[in-house]
Amino acid sequence: MFDLLKRDLQRYYSVDSNDGRPGFFRKLRIIFDAPGLHAGMVYRFGSWINRTVRFKPLRSPLKLIYHILDKLCIVLWGIHIDEKAEIGGGLYIGHFSGVLIGPVKMGIDCNLAHQVTIGKRADGIGGVPVIGDRVWIGVGTVIFGSIHIGDGVTIGPNSVISHNLPSRVLVMGNPARILRKDYDNSAEIYGHKAAAALPPDAPG
Repeated sequence: MFDLLKRDLQRYYSVDSNDGRPGFFRKLRIIFDAPGLHAGMVYRFGSWINRTVRFKPLRSPLKLIYHILDKLCIVLWGIHIDEKAEIGGGLYIGHFSGVLIGPVKMGIDCNLAHQVTIGKRADGIGGVPVIGDRVWIGVGTVIFGSIHIGDGVTIGPNSVISHNLPSRVLVMGNPARILRKDYDNSAEIYGHKAAAALPPDAPG
C-alpha cells in the first residue's frame, strides 16, 4: 500500500509543480489541497483492508472507518473509487466532482479529469474495463463493459467508450472514434517540465 501511495504522491508533485520537484511548503500545499489525492488515499486504505486484513476483530472496525471516509469523499468532493478496484501506482485525479470508478483494473500513472465514470454496463451484465498504463481520460468520459484499453491511450472530453482500444491512440466522441494512431501522450500524463522527474520505468 505504501509503495502505491508514494507513487501517487510523486505524480501530484510532478504534475502540480513547475519543475516536478516542489519545495517543502509546496509539497505541504499539494498534500493538503488535493481532493483527488485524498480520495485516492481512502481507496488505497480500503483496498489494503480487502486484500490483507483477515482477522475479523480488526477487519470489521477498519472497514467501518473506510466506509465513513469513503462517504466523506462522496459528500465533500463527489469522488468514489470502489475498494475492489485494482489500480496501479501513480493515479492522478486532476479535478474533483463526479468521479465514479467501479471495481475496474487500471495500470500505472493514469490521469482522470472530473465527471468521469468507469464501470460495468448499466444492466450489470458482463465484466469491467481493463485499462492499461499511462492512460489519460478527459472530462465527462464514460467507460463501461468488459473491454480492454491499451497503454498510452488518450481519451478526449465527453467520450463514451464501450469497445476495445489499441495502445497509443487518441480518441474522442460518442461513440468514440480514433483520431490519431501512434500518439505520444507523455506531455498530457507527465508534463514537459516534469520529464526530468519521471520514475525510472516511465517513458521519456
